[in-house]
Amino acid sequence: MKYILNSILSKAYWRYIFSLDGLKSILAIFGIIWLIIETLDFFQVYTRDKYGAYAFFIFIVISILISILLKRPIKSISIPFPELDFIIEVRIADLFDISGATMISTNTVFEADVAGNKIAVDSLQGQFTAKYFTGNQIELIKKINEELQQLGSTSPFPFGTTIPIHTHGKTFYFTAMAELGEGGNASSSISEIQSALNGLWNYVRKKGELIELAVPIIGTGRGRVKISRKKMIALIAESFMKATIQGKFSDKLIIAIRPEDAQNFGINLYDIKDHLNHVLK
Repeated sequence: MKYILNSILSKAYWRYIFSLDGLKSILAIFGIIWLIIETLDFFQVYTRDKYGAYAFFIFIVISILISILLKRPIKSISIPFPELDFIIEVRIADLFDISGATMISTNTVFEADVAGNKIAVDSLQGQFTAKYFTGNQIELIKKINEELQQLGSTSPFPFGTTIPIHTHGKTFYFTAMAELGEGGNASSSISEIQSALNGLWNYVRKKGELIELAVPIIGTGRGRVKISRKKMIALIAESFMKATIQGKFSDKLIIAIRPEDAQNFGINLYDIKDHLNHVLK
């Protein structure tokens, strides 16, 4: 409810309402109203001589109000691909509240020491550790090392290297998508993000289950990739679609947006849906 109220009060929401696409919606609704009025006049149910002096302006206001009602703030949008039998959903939600398997972005050395300040507490990996391995990160590190030992290679691992962590009845895919600098800061690039996604898709196709897959908007936070969240969402969705064409591995991709990010960066899901339809179809 808080997100919806903040969305209505945001400049981004009203910019979208009165954007080119928003104006097209208003004019389309006005056209429907005018067609109804013309039909009523043709059958002499409500003739032109009964119109008020300001009827035109009243119809415009009604069109705007209906458009706003139809474009009210929402928390998720879905784009189905029936010919490929999968759905891409963009949802404003806590990543950990989403069912199915979940991607956790990590670094190429799979560093997981939150207590020692090598991984930021407020990073996605830090939040994961706090939620599922509270006060017991040693157990998480043990699980990570056991999975890494099966790879037969050494650190640092290639971008896209993925290992599963099973806990609390869920599967989390730790995927290498950033390098750690000398100061412990993570960094990545567009090409490295793409490699990370390809590695995740390939792993899930070979060793995962055909279930919903939730992915955060990676790289835009601590990954320090200079790209808007809207474009990163499109990059993730396009990468998933291309990989699915090669071989299906999930019925549904859910791209999760943190509610705080949606508010702070003025994210409008209608705008994102329009963008995805343009990019993907």
